[in-house]
Amino acid sequence: MKIFALPADARLLLTKATPRKEHHGDDLVQAISLRLAWDTTNDNLALLHPNLKPLLFWKTPAVEAQADLEGLPEITPNLRVPELALPLKFDAEFTGYTLNIEYGIDESSALELYVCALSKFTVDAREGGSVTIAWSLSSNKEITPEVVGILCGMEGEEIIATLTPPAIATGDAIDGSVEAFHRDHPELGDEGQDAGGLFAAAHGGDDLGQDLDEDEDEAADAGPALAEERPAARRTRKTSAEAVE
Repeated sequence: MKIFALPADARLLLTKATPRKEHHGDDLVQAISLRLAWDTTNDNLALLHPNLKPLLFWKTPAVEAQADLEGLPEITPNLRVPELALPLKFDAEFTGYTLNIEYGIDESSALELYVCALSKFTVDAREGGSVTIAWSLSSNKEITPEVVGILCGMEGEEIIATLTPPAIATGDAIDGSVEAFHRDHPELGDEGQDAGGLFAAAHGGDDLGQDLDEDEDEAADAGPALAEERPAARRTRKTSAEAVE
């Protein structure tokens, strides 16, 4: 599953806070949408797509020559198409995130938004290798009037936030060993029984083998009779041909 793994304690600009009501059946539920912007380097474009950075940036020959100098960090600073209209819209959606925003004197007073959806991504690229990644974040889980008031008061300010992706459910590993099979199916016999015996036991046991033996015996008994019939058939065909002549 693709995730948008924002670094912990990232500095974001809260450009807009929009409270609203949502219908959940017959009930009206408080919700809120935040517009967030993150100024960062173009390396972090890979969080959205691995080809986004080379799509927007390249290295001039002069920068390529500097890349060979020891001790200088590798950068890709030049806009590939400076005339491109920006910001660029990027079609991506993520769900199930938790947003933690520093607020108050310690962690106990931090703001948390649950089951957040991320959408409406845009990318603004600048000469030199810096970018602004912006997106909308919405939540309708446990949004109180107090939380709405605080977030609306933060509009236009920088916030320090941690965006946690949803936990990926992992089931128990499947044990495919013979020992595990016998533990799950003790009625199929001891551990020395081979796979064919287990299959036969599970699908009719001795009756299956008996049916196969009977089929073989019938085929063997029918062999001589079929052999006697074949010459007779040939003689019949020959007689018919002679009658035509």
